[in-house]
Amino acid sequence: MPTGWYLLERAPGGKGRHIRLGLYCSVACLVRAGEMLEAGAAEHAARMDLPTEEDRRRERARVVDIAQTLLSGGLTIRQAAESLNVETFTLKAWLKEAGIQISPAAAAPVTACSSGSSGSPGGVGSGERHPVSVLNELTQQGRIEAVTWTVESAGPSHAPTFTATAATRLLATNTPVRGQGSGASKAAARAAAAAALLAHLDAG
Repeated sequence: MPTGWYLLERAPGGKGRHIRLGLYCSVACLVRAGEMLEAGAAEHAARMDLPTEEDRRRERARVVDIAQTLLSGGLTIRQAAESLNVETFTLKAWLKEAGIQISPAAAAPVTACSSGSSGSPGGVGSGERHPVSVLNELTQQGRIEAVTWTVESAGPSHAPTFTATAATRLLATNTPVRGQGSGASKAAARAAAAAALLAHLDAG
């Protein structure tokens, strides 16, 4: 037998023999094997232009960060997940792992609400509508100018980061207002920028 190998032979109940061949492996050996597997996976990902484990970790952290912005801007967890192209239960799990509490309002299902339900310019106090939709309503009501958008991308092709800027003017005071947000997709970046813009409008 080669060094490190063992042979186990049994003959239970007088029946045919059962032979098992195995290899002794120390903890250090297991660690080296794990490192070899990780290196192989990274090499394969680079060859196929696939995201690595580190890329996935960064992407998850980015999604969690954007989700916090969207939730603080008034979106529900479901709306935030849809904007980020992530399953709702997955986003909940990632937020929980990051130690982020989900407020009851954010966890509540989406319900219809009328514009002007609060003292804020857009009536977004209930925080249950998509921020881009709220901006469109404010434009139709003549409270703000039509929103202008700019979207830029950065990062590798397999994991780009989009940054959107939303700009408008509050017609009642002729005040320019801007909001900026980032996301893993153009839709997510626009939603984050819209949420930031609404936050500025509410603050004003």
